Amino acid sequence: MRFLAALIVVVFVGLVSPAWAAIERDGDLIVRFDAGLKPAALPRESPAPVAVRVAGDIGSVSGDTSRIPQLRQLSVAINSGGQLNDRGLPVCRRRQIRSASEELARRVCGDAIIGGGQVLVQVRIPTQPPFMVRARLLVFNGPRSKGDKLIFAQIYARKPPGTLILPFEVTQQSGTYGVVLTTTLPPRARRWAYLTRFGITLFRTYRVEDHLESFISAACSAPVGFTETLFPFARAIYAFDDGRRLTLSQTGRCKVAD
Repeated sequence: MRFLAALIVVVFVGLVSPAWAAIERDGDLIVRFDAGLKPAALPRESPAPVAVRVAGDIGSVSGDTSRIPQLRQLSVAINSGGQLNDRGLPVCRRRQIRSASEELARRVCGDAIIGGGQVLVQVRIPTQPPFMVRARLLVFNGPRSKGDKLIFAQIYARKPPGTLILPFEVTQQSGTYGVVLTTTLPPRARRWAYLTRFGITLFRTYRVEDHLESFISAACSAPVGFTETLFPFARAIYAFDDGRRLTLSQTGRCKVAD
């Protein structure tokens, strides 16, 4: 299967300088979104393998983290000038990793891994003060459901131990942003999980028969006569439990490889 995309970007450091981050504020709520791809130098015509990353922060202007609303849905739309390809790539089923540790998930679905990252979650339980949990994240190539592609992000924390699966639905649309990845916080996690930081990197090369394939490929379509260009790379929509929706857009930059 092949899908048009210039897909996803998530990490805390690396591809995008904080000066380039998109920031929005609504009252005491402040959110940030970063996006980018690597390498920055790409062929003008033929798509080459790339790593795409996206990162975000959700915080309080006053510093009172107990006032941060719960992120219920995250939607990231990516520029349509690239390719997402999972032809011949193994598929991982949700049931295989939903109760697994990171080590077990790697054993049972390691050949379907397409990325990774980290998250920071504030845990709110009525019987105790809120506390922060930093967790690792693995991204797996999933099956199709009702015609749409699925990607599974497995979040695993060691202290306290626990696993949470965020299913991303991948849909296509016309226009500047050709691929949309959307995840909704599972109902059981709404009782306690308040996401304050997320980061995901998608990258995978693999072989099918004698051909080298890349999960994500892109070219640098700079205008003729130019060797560098800026373009609308990604747009994120944060939807919170109090009804607020904040939209942030990120510009990308690429160079034409020699």
